Amino acid sequence: MQFRPEKVLRIMRQFMTHSNQHAFQTPEASNQGGASVLPYTYTIVRARRKTMVVHVRHASVEVRVPLFVSDAQVKDFVNRHSQWILRKLEHKAGQESQRLALTDGGSIYYKARTLTVRYITDSRDDIVITEREFRIHGRRLSEETAARILQRWLLTQARILLPGRTQALANYLQVGTRLKEVVFRKTKTKWGHCTSSGRIQFNWLIMMAPDAVIDYMIAHEVSHLLHMNHSKRFWNLVESVCPDYRTYVKWLKKHEHRLWL
Repeated sequence: MQFRPEKVLRIMRQFMTHSNQHAFQTPEASNQGGASVLPYTYTIVRARRKTMVVHVRHASVEVRVPLFVSDAQVKDFVNRHSQWILRKLEHKAGQESQRLALTDGGSIYYKARTLTVRYITDSRDDIVITEREFRIHGRRLSEETAARILQRWLLTQARILLPGRTQALANYLQVGTRLKEVVFRKTKTKWGHCTSSGRIQFNWLIMMAPDAVIDYMIAHEVSHLLHMNHSKRFWNLVESVCPDYRTYVKWLKKHEHRLWL
């Protein structure tokens, strides 16, 4: 399928506006009797695999290893990669400090801007955004109630915006009939998903991202209606309708931790 660049830009402007577990408790860094104790804990997960790998998520360290590997071998592996693990833990701690805080006076990263959260006592539940503030209106506001108000508001925005734009791009790519429905779900890791039956799912938290990033997600999932993989043909199609998609992928990798609620 061929696309004329000028037509692509015109179209896209319409969218822009089996396993064992064992935990090693090592709370402090020390050297007792010549044995090194690590300054973190880690969990061993044994499975039917061929290699050892470390996964660092926030304050947790998980070591996935083959079934036949001994604890001593795992310990040696972790020791050899300790400096890398410590760097990753430090990086995750920095990300955690940037997560949104829905307390009065806290901060939220909305549309690539850091705004101050303000509670406004009101008879109605609503969100009002000013140049510097993210105002949450409601009765008896707390961090819990503010989160519920924000969730409802973001879901409403997603339902208003995403189905129409998704269908429009699917029509443009001549796969409109393949798109059966657009649904929304808050997931732990994914921003979007497309099934072979033509069902596209978006994480409504994407509405916190800049409009261009939202449109990249639409282009990504709609392109899966033609290519259910991440092959070169898939990425070529994404690029044909979203030429700067690499910029948006990098933005999400760098900032997505700030959007999770």
